[in-house]
Amino acid sequence: MNILTIKKHGTFKVKKSTKLIDCLAKNGIPIIATCGGKGRCGSCRVRIITPQKPPAERETLFIPQSALKQGYRLACQHKITHDMTIDIPRLKKVKFTRLNANYGLALDIGTTVIKGAAVNLKTGSAEKISSVYNLQNSIGGDVLTRVGASIDGKYDILSKLLYSSLKQLKNCLGIQKPAITIIVGNPVMLSFYLHEPVNGFAQYPFTSNLNKGIFLKNPPRYVFPIIGGFVGGDTISGILQSRMHKSGKNSLYIDLGTNGEVVLIRGKNIYAASTAAGPAFEGIGVTCGSLALPGAIDRVSYAKGALRFHTIDNKTPIGLCASGLIDLLSILLERSILKDNGRLKYAVPISSRICISQNDIRKLQLAIGAIHSGIKILLHHAKTAPKNIDEVVITGEFGSRLDVNALVKIGLIPKGTKKVSFNKDLPLQGAVMAIKNNNIFHQVETIREHSIHIDLAAQPNFQEVFVASLKLAPWN
Repeated sequence: MNILTIKKHGTFKVKKSTKLIDCLAKNGIPIIATCGGKGRCGSCRVRIITPQKPPAERETLFIPQSALKQGYRLACQHKITHDMTIDIPRLKKVKFTRLNANYGLALDIGTTVIKGAAVNLKTGSAEKISSVYNLQNSIGGDVLTRVGASIDGKYDILSKLLYSSLKQLKNCLGIQKPAITIIVGNPVMLSFYLHEPVNGFAQYPFTSNLNKGIFLKNPPRYVFPIIGGFVGGDTISGILQSRMHKSGKNSLYIDLGTNGEVVLIRGKNIYAASTAAGPAFEGIGVTCGSLALPGAIDRVSYAKGALRFHTIDNKTPIGLCASGLIDLLSILLERSILKDNGRLKYAVPISSRICISQNDIRKLQLAIGAIHSGIKILLHHAKTAPKNIDEVVITGEFGSRLDVNALVKIGLIPKGTKKVSFNKDLPLQGAVMAIKNNNIFHQVETIREHSIHIDLAAQPNFQEVFVASLKLAPWN
């Protein structure tokens, strides 16, 4: 065991070789790690007082030389091998105009990212939108890992990390005491928010107490209900905002998030499933991945024998967000560098510091296969075929408009779909709509009542369908 002393926080006993960032998370000490602790954002800075350590190469990219000399390092790059004393710099105070009680707050509590909007109650407009990294990621990148950690005694730590994230988001928005707050999210995140136990998500059948919308007082809040299993209020909110439930068409809704929800609407029936796609399309767990942040590669093309890319805000590349990853997979398939079974001929350099590896491909392949198999099983339950889908709406944490042809080539959506549209913030927009319109809660319950939750893992042919869906190729 080693002793870690953190100024103004105390002294902690730590197992040898524990990563510093993991120790901070375990003890509920907030630290920003936008990239998930992969050394790609430079945000988890601490000052190592003793022992002095030379900087890692990645640290020299993100930390100025003057700060390196003062001992500043990245918490994600160091393991505790000796007694250590550190100082955590105070988070920069966010400059904002404090909003008064004439504002409402819309929250979309995601597994990886938490989004919020400050809504002017007089005009109904979202005057400011912001997002923060969910600090729970330092415990685990998916909800099942966090459920397991909760059962192992880390529930209070996870709860504290979530509320630290929400506090940070409120500071960014400049709204501390909203007149009304609307909260959407997946069932596990909503349970943490409500201080409800999450043990019911540890094994089948997955159970929750959120079967109806919940109104809370002091302060006034409304928490969206869930559909079932791991399909939550964020899915209901996304459907609400898209108006797909009113279109009369055969509609497919896909959320490219960590849970990877898919919904098929046919007539009055709404078939919904959570695909456990993992956080690959949100940049977590993929060495070359990134959230849709400035510097994230959001477009990739191939011209004159070389890969070319565009980054968000034209900043120095830090990784590929969902749209860039999908573009890249499509190009590698076209160039026969990547086989449809997921075999990569060689690691492909994107820039001087970014490279996609075989391990990255496998994680993306699992995410694609999860969504593909979910859609197939929903089509089976709805007794319809891919050719009958009239429209597909995709939401999630991607950087820019996704390329439909690339989505078809990698097998994410059926070919021949008549209409495909993209909107990265549908669940948050649905929460904003609920603030603007008090009559919306009836629609929320109607969507829930018409929803049929399909537990994919309980389907007798799920493994067979999933394995077949791992092929990176257009649908048969």
